[in-house]
Amino acid sequence: MQDSYREIFLSESLEYLGNISKRLVKLEANPADPDSINEIFRCVHTLKGMSATMGFDKLTQLSHQMEDLLDELRNKRKKATSAIIDQLFACVDALESLVEEIRFNRDNKVNIAPLLEGLKKILRTQAKEEGVSEPEKTEETDFTDKELKILNEAKSRGFNILKAKVFLVPDCAMKGARAFLVITNLERLSQVVKSMPTFEDLKAGRFGLSFIAIVTTKERLEVIREELLNISEVEEAVIEVIDISQAKQAVADQAASTPAYLKKIESIRIPVERLDKIMNLMGELAIAKIRLMQTAKNYKIEPLEEVAFMLDRLSSSLQDEIMQTRLLPVAYILDTFPRVVRDLAKMQNKEIDLEIVGGEIELDRVVLNEIGDPLVHLVRNAIDHGIESPQERQSAHKDQHGKLLIKVSRQKGQISVEVVDDGKGVDFSAVRKTALNKGLISKEEAQALDDKKVLDLITLPGFSTAEKISEISGRGVGLDVVKSKMDALGGRLDFETKPGQGSRFILTLPLTLAIIKAMLVKVVNEIFAIPLMNIRETIKLQEDEIKMLQNFEVIRVREEVIPIIRLEKELGISPSQELGKVKANGRISIVIVEYGQKSVGLAVSQVLGEQDIVVKPLGTLVKRTKGIAGATILGDGRVALILDILSLK
Repeated sequence: MQDSYREIFLSESLEYLGNISKRLVKLEANPADPDSINEIFRCVHTLKGMSATMGFDKLTQLSHQMEDLLDELRNKRKKATSAIIDQLFACVDALESLVEEIRFNRDNKVNIAPLLEGLKKILRTQAKEEGVSEPEKTEETDFTDKELKILNEAKSRGFNILKAKVFLVPDCAMKGARAFLVITNLERLSQVVKSMPTFEDLKAGRFGLSFIAIVTTKERLEVIREELLNISEVEEAVIEVIDISQAKQAVADQAASTPAYLKKIESIRIPVERLDKIMNLMGELAIAKIRLMQTAKNYKIEPLEEVAFMLDRLSSSLQDEIMQTRLLPVAYILDTFPRVVRDLAKMQNKEIDLEIVGGEIELDRVVLNEIGDPLVHLVRNAIDHGIESPQERQSAHKDQHGKLLIKVSRQKGQISVEVVDDGKGVDFSAVRKTALNKGLISKEEAQALDDKKVLDLITLPGFSTAEKISEISGRGVGLDVVKSKMDALGGRLDFETKPGQGSRFILTLPLTLAIIKAMLVKVVNEIFAIPLMNIRETIKLQEDEIKMLQNFEVIRVREEVIPIIRLEKELGISPSQELGKVKANGRISIVIVEYGQKSVGLAVSQVLGEQDIVVKPLGTLVKRTKGIAGATILGDGRVALILDILSLK
């Protein structure tokens, strides 16, 4: 088996399984939704065909048995009950496990026998429900030009045009042979113009428990039906006259001008590892470009400056294109959350409606990979701690169905992800009691507990207000993981709560972690980079324009009072003679940055200008330093640290 085919199979299989899970959640909410049933059937059918082609027997067997059950749902011989949905979800979980075994070349240990038996048991019971024999609408049948010509000629000669829908018994042993026998008997009494599925699929048994044949005949409907019912293992036959004037013509002739074998390649699959390598090379190219431009500027070589300018423009365009290839819609991970919420709510005996907003917003793949776990922890926390049981909600005069919202929005160069519930909110008294018992706060601090202090407490490792440990929570690892992950990504976690009304957790993240635009500033003799997405403006002002307000230095900018942070003090940099000269001249450079709805001014020695920078990770000893988010290499080869604005506030 070629590795390229294997990789394509794995990626497409996971895509189909994700779609099946998403559609099953919709089907559970609306059991009569034909679109969801048809889409699930299509995905399972395709997965079965792919698995059979690749020789994965267990995948083929399980998806084939699922297809039989889905065919029953599709043809309305069964209803999508809660038991059937649970069984299909269990099958999807097993299929995902089988795919994972194939991905990592692990031993085949997934036991599908109980699942196969469960599907067969469902198929054996309630073989037919009310309304089964209602024929399908003729409009759903497509005919080719050749088939329409045969049907029209037969009609002009006085023949009846019939649709015969044949149902086999649930435990039919040899479906293919039985279908072939049905077609053979029909051909004795009529001309079989078309079958659905095709004759080849019927012979091979590639269908559920029913199939359709379009025939032309002068025999009466009752005669044909009786003939079919006399065949062993045929459970029912529904015969109806159809009007071919309403039948749709196949659109194959529309492509006559372009041969079917000439196909344009619209898209290709690229391994993630290759994209990451390209991005790393792009980063090195950006550093080389910066050094070239610096050299051209220092030595004032006009031809070199022209080439450097062209290289700058081309590499910027290339960088934008590469960044686009790394972007994925947030829906890529959010599409799994309806299933997550459904399972967790069922485990807790709660009724929860999930709403997802902003799933179309695109985010760097690296960031996207990292936020999946924090979101799962926040959702689990909301379901277990936040949203009450139906009885508790009813007592509090709330809707029995809890509301959970995951909202994604773009704010300048950042992404905001909110997880909002309408539950009981965070119990400050429980947090206060737990924190006091653990000796984390004093009694005075406990009295002045606010949202920020509560967030600091509930994100501590091992902190939990749960009275008992459940399968979902109680060990105090959820919010700790969220906080740690946000710190590692250079993002932040914010929190709002209202007793009895619910809680809101807000994740703020950078769009990308690779190449960003930054403002270079000088603090004494050190150069730092400030992400441009955080900067509102830069100004210069006189030293005497800085005022003291409640022990804080502030400035007034267009009727707004903004606090000042002197970076040389904040970062512990010793002042130099150069800084003294700047102060003596009375002019100070201020970079005004924003975070959320607040602004702060950073006092620096000099603003050097904008530049694309390549973000390089820091070692474990340095990356926890307050105020530092990473490092970059400048045009002259020096290393400049990237400021973490969020931790300087």
